[in-house]
Amino acid sequence: MDENKREYQWGSVNKENVTEQSAEPIQEPIRADQPVREQPVTPPVQQTPPVQNGYQRPPVHTQAQQYGYRPQPAQQTFYREQVKKPKDNNHVRTVAFVLIGAFFGSILGAGLMLGFSGGKSGIGGGPSVSFYSVEKTEDAEKVNIDNDKRVKMTDEEIAAKVGPAVVGISNNTTFFSQSVEQGSGSGIIINEEGYVVTNNHVVEGATELKVVFSTGEEYPAELIGSDSRTDLALLKIEGDGGYPYAVLGDSSDLATGESVIAIGNPLGTEFAGTVTKGVVSALNRTMEVEQGITLNLIQTDAAINPGNSGGALVNAYGEVIGINSAKISASEVEGLGFAIPSNEAKTVIEDLMEFGYVQGRPLIGFSGREITEEMSKMYGYPVGVYVVDISPFSGAEKGGIKSGDVIRKVNGQEVKTIDEINEIRDQHKVGDELEFEVNRNGETVTLKVELGEEKPVQQ
Repeated sequence: MDENKREYQWGSVNKENVTEQSAEPIQEPIRADQPVREQPVTPPVQQTPPVQNGYQRPPVHTQAQQYGYRPQPAQQTFYREQVKKPKDNNHVRTVAFVLIGAFFGSILGAGLMLGFSGGKSGIGGGPSVSFYSVEKTEDAEKVNIDNDKRVKMTDEEIAAKVGPAVVGISNNTTFFSQSVEQGSGSGIIINEEGYVVTNNHVVEGATELKVVFSTGEEYPAELIGSDSRTDLALLKIEGDGGYPYAVLGDSSDLATGESVIAIGNPLGTEFAGTVTKGVVSALNRTMEVEQGITLNLIQTDAAINPGNSGGALVNAYGEVIGINSAKISASEVEGLGFAIPSNEAKTVIEDLMEFGYVQGRPLIGFSGREITEEMSKMYGYPVGVYVVDISPFSGAEKGGIKSGDVIRKVNGQEVKTIDEINEIRDQHKVGDELEFEVNRNGETVTLKVELGEEKPVQQ
């Protein structure tokens, strides 16, 4: 890699390279938060990568690429409302986000996260997750821990307490009727029933999952649910229970400079249970890794390597306050690792546990592509978001949006990008109605669209 090029590593995934053919001259990332059909790609566009402070930040991908992933220029964005596998691209880039999750040989991959703040303290009538909390819960004896009784631990005590709850995740897929390991990463057991939280990119595409303990014991695992927006997934070990588990702490209590320990399986299970130490370098690192996808992360200098994705970032009290997910890799950079704060994962984890998906996320139901000023002049399309395809039974379909429309305004606000549509959408809830102004064959059409709820694709 060129010494002047910087690579953001968002987990590693040892997935097979997949090449998707494009129906037009450009290659660009697939955007998503809703299942849609495959569609023709129009209109033709020409790439003009944007520059931010002297370098480009392309979006994150979920498809593995050999020796790091090949990012697409961030300006031309193909948008869907659910993550799909991107096309390979050899365009030169200056900045790339690469996941540090599953590892296999020299293959690295990419993934997608989005902080989802808030958190409950247990689920009534179902499995509970142990959180340090001062709020009343139905399972107060198990969940609530008096902060006054918390005692700082030595590094050795933390490793002994949390280490057994950090496991390896083996992601297998079927290839010509044979089970082939596609990736491996780390995970954290969060209750004695055997629920395991990890990153979505670690388990994505798996037909068979195994959990590997530091002792070498292996158990099959079931995928309970996954969430591409936050890059989180929840598994359930298929066993008798009684497993060692870690407690999710309160990441809002963290302070810059506070000591932390990272535990995971860098480079796979051969180095299972690796413990590295560092400090909280910074809090609330907001990064836009893809248009419309912004992460709120803990920055640490604790060593995080390929295979650590889904592993634990632990405070001095032996509480998991972050889920390791990312690093920046470059010849001139050292010690820039990132973790999803535990508080931003709690609501997601509990929704996945109870419902199999994150409830209440509004959905429009279309896939599209941004038409910039330059492309408008070149190809004659109006500036806005070109609708490529409509999801069946979605609010977009019921409201009358059609393929070929160019979205110009939403609720009276001019929109030129996917980000702007997402921002308006996310200010509303499921069932709310939005007014879309679209250009259809040169005429302005006004449509009413009721927001649906994002739900997982039925396999």
